[in-house]
Amino acid sequence: MKLTLDLLSARRMTAEGYLVVPARVARVGIQEYLAGEIGLEGDPDRLVLVYRSEAEVFNPAAMASFDGMPITDDHPGESVTAENWGQYAVGFVRNPRREGDYLVCDLYITRRSAIDKIKAGKAELSAGYSAAYIDEPGVTPDGKPFDAQQADIRGNHVAIVDAGRCGPACRVSDSKPQPRTGEPPMAKRRITVDGINLELEETEASAVESIASKLQAANAQVGQLESDLETATAPTDVDGTQMTPQQMAAEITKLRAELAKANATDEDPAMRDAAIAAAAKVIGDAKRLLPAVVTDGKPLAAIRREVVVGAYGTQKPMLDALLGGKAPADADQAHIDTAFNVLAAAAPASAAHTDDAGDAVARALASQQHATADAEDPRAAYANRLTTAYKGK
Repeated sequence: MKLTLDLLSARRMTAEGYLVVPARVARVGIQEYLAGEIGLEGDPDRLVLVYRSEAEVFNPAAMASFDGMPITDDHPGESVTAENWGQYAVGFVRNPRREGDYLVCDLYITRRSAIDKIKAGKAELSAGYSAAYIDEPGVTPDGKPFDAQQADIRGNHVAIVDAGRCGPACRVSDSKPQPRTGEPPMAKRRITVDGINLELEETEASAVESIASKLQAANAQVGQLESDLETATAPTDVDGTQMTPQQMAAEITKLRAELAKANATDEDPAMRDAAIAAAAKVIGDAKRLLPAVVTDGKPLAAIRREVVVGAYGTQKPMLDALLGGKAPADADQAHIDTAFNVLAAAAPASAAHTDDAGDAVARALASQQHATADAEDPRAAYANRLTTAYKGK
């Protein structure tokens, strides 16, 4: 079995120049043998489907038998023993363990010639072992038929070969038998991807399964990120108003600026006194213009608007000019503030104690009427006189 990219990324070189790489040396499932190579009766060239069960592959004795076994360059014509170990061994096997359906070992390749061959592309591996074969057909737990079963597996060596038996999914496997005539049969496996049943050669099936698994993991990650984004950007109820995170950030920035301004006013005596005087003037003017107005607990802007609304019934022509033709409820605050200041400047100081706001303003305006016959626009001239009356012009 070829050492694919994930295994290549895990390999390392020791200080002595040895190559160390994890590899799969056996797996659960069905593999192809020729009857002659496993000692079954009948046509020696007939293909036999042999089942390796989980109990046999991961039998403690079977797994332990691979620990310390030699690695060879191709399968030798005989079992490796103490007498011929030096002739055949190019490394050794350590740490056999189970990973899913595979028996995995660490391969220490110590001979330079074998390392060079692997780097040049001879990168499939094959386990050499002894086993007993039960010549009885059956069906695997997942419903696949087989011709015989393998038992009592005992490792002898792991060979670097050009073709492995169980294909890319096995990483490390038995040598693939070469029939004496014709092309070698290709093992096929049925898989399901996104609900579609596919029957592919082992190499293709393993590649598709790997890609499908990575795609599934990527889709799950994307789904989680989308969910997190949706949660992060969802509107939140703030005092009865639905606000997005961006709107809340803008509001926080605005409130911080207002707080900073308020703190600065509070810390500067001159600014504080000016603010108090300005507020007192607005409240005093409001009481003078509209004695019934309630100022407690109201912003100054709201007080100004309430006074303008109260005066609108009796001062409609003037206020229409000052408010740009809009009703007090619809006018912007800048126009409201101008109208309030004009009303305050035009009304006599004693009006708050003798008359309502409408009468006081009316008398003040009547005393300041001038001829408008020579004006190009009598309405504009009238408004101009109103807005400049408090300046003494």
